[in-house]
Amino acid sequence: MQKAERTDNNFFKNNYPRRSRNSYKNLNGKVFIVAGSKDMPGAAVLAARAAYRAGAGFVTVASAQQCRGALIKAVPEALILDIKSPKGYLGESALKKIQSYIKQNKQDIILIGCGLGKGADITFKLLRSVKTPAVIDADSLNFIAKRGINLLTNIPSILTPHEGEIKRLLGDISFNKDTAALTISDITGGVCLLKGPNTQICFKGRKQINTSGNEGLAKAGSGDVLAGIIAAIWAKLLKNAAEADEREKGFLAACMGVYLHGFAADLAVKGISKESLTASDVIAALPVALKKLLG
Repeated sequence: MQKAERTDNNFFKNNYPRRSRNSYKNLNGKVFIVAGSKDMPGAAVLAARAAYRAGAGFVTVASAQQCRGALIKAVPEALILDIKSPKGYLGESALKKIQSYIKQNKQDIILIGCGLGKGADITFKLLRSVKTPAVIDADSLNFIAKRGINLLTNIPSILTPHEGEIKRLLGDISFNKDTAALTISDITGGVCLLKGPNTQICFKGRKQINTSGNEGLAKAGSGDVLAGIIAAIWAKLLKNAAEADEREKGFLAACMGVYLHGFAADLAVKGISKESLTASDVIAALPVALKKLLG
């Protein structure tokens, strides 16, 4: 393993893809989010709002029909792929509709997992069929843990587990906090985070240590926001990347996404208690965070 590097302001400023004066929405990345269920509509909302605030040009959300009202109200900018879901979560019929939509409307990045509940069962079938780089989070990580992470080797991916999720992904492999994300990256060929204080971002034997953020982020919804941020930055990076660069750009996107997420949280707690910090507060701080980081 190479010596771990540390992400800081300069790393972010030097690598974040800025808009040109002649820019338009599709040039700034198209993010397709598969998230939400009857009991967790907020996960889809948070991921979509974060993706837009992190710079995505176009966000589409495929979610259970029961989430439609919340999405329309909270993220009017998003296109919503309305899917009938009598049980309150996405099923096989959703898979066919999503596959058809993506075939007709090419996407740069898929984000899958946030608040899907039992709908996470479509994860492998979707990712293998559409062959689009993917940020994989939350319920989709737990579904993958049951099937085996080796099945992800042909999919450019960023996995975003916390410690409990990464232990499930490793299965019988003994858990070592210093090597767990590296091990998963080696198996999948993609990027793996280990979320927590000083989040680790690992890829091809490299490890980046994040230096932003605070304990106020230890709250429900923070992971949904982080996933949306990473997806947006990866989508932006891929607009100017060759196919061979997809995974390398994923590593950059993950490093920058984690840093921006933490930096926004650090700005947010200047006016409120860390105990009171919410995922929505972090999203609200993203515009100022980007302004400060990019100048």
